[in-house]
Amino acid sequence: MATVRQLPSGRFNVQIRRKNAKPISRTFDAWEDAQHWANTHEGVAKQTTRESESLTLLELGQRYCDTVLKGRPSRDIALNRVERIARHLPKRLADISRQEVNAYRQMRLSTVSPTTCRDELVFIHRLYRWAHREMLLDKGTHPSPCEDVYIPSPNKPRSKVIERDELDRLLAALPLTMRPIVELAYETAMRRSEIVKLTARHVHLSDRVASIVEGKTGDRDVPLTQRAVELLREALERVERPDARLFPVAPHSVTTAVRRARQKAGLSPDVRIHQLRHTRITNVAKKGLNQAQIMMVSGHRDVRSVQRYTHLNVKDVVELLD
Repeated sequence: MATVRQLPSGRFNVQIRRKNAKPISRTFDAWEDAQHWANTHEGVAKQTTRESESLTLLELGQRYCDTVLKGRPSRDIALNRVERIARHLPKRLADISRQEVNAYRQMRLSTVSPTTCRDELVFIHRLYRWAHREMLLDKGTHPSPCEDVYIPSPNKPRSKVIERDELDRLLAALPLTMRPIVELAYETAMRRSEIVKLTARHVHLSDRVASIVEGKTGDRDVPLTQRAVELLREALERVERPDARLFPVAPHSVTTAVRRARQKAGLSPDVRIHQLRHTRITNVAKKGLNQAQIMMVSGHRDVRSVQRYTHLNVKDVVELLD
């Protein structure tokens, strides 16, 4: 609601207060200007509220992805997640109940891992919180339906370190086009999306560095092993333009190829493309590098993330003591 008051200076101050939102104000010399501004902005606020109240979960999720995740690699993943959830919860935000979310939780737990179900419920709750904060939705009329719904505990993180013989068996079962991608993941700790986005201009073999542009944690340079240099040199010989991708495949195609090769080779289910990143970071830590040096390889910005990716055991520490 807008209120206009005259200040001791003779000017007119306008304040517009809305529930669950910071008030906005402005001061004018003339009462007519203050009243006009108040009527205009109050009308805009009411219109925005009406539009927000008719939003469905799908529309909110799409707006969140286009606003918060714009330009990030995670945008497409989040959009797919929103569309998947919205097929089961197609109602307006205000009409989705805790009982429906709980039924969705039970349904998902019968088909996916507890970690996946947990991520989806947390994502729904995040959308509502964002709508309360950024779109000024009333928490009273649009409460998060995830409140008081049991959130499954995440699975125990994988601690598998892939041995060289396991990697060799995996590579032998892979299509030729996928082998250099998988081996680069093992040699550099790069993510699959970072590898498939590499172009000729991103690779600097003389410096033994590959530049990651718009990665998960931003831009960074990755140090290359001798084997990584060989793999990238071979890839460079196959491209004709500096802006051409060295490995023109989709990220999910790499994951699918690794899963099929793992099954064909009879390897553990823990042998996955992302576990190769864990393995390289662990191998780097075994060499005795400090945290800052390890983070240059991994691209992490948080020491706690490095610790989750580093799977050292007592024997590794004993060898470093001597």
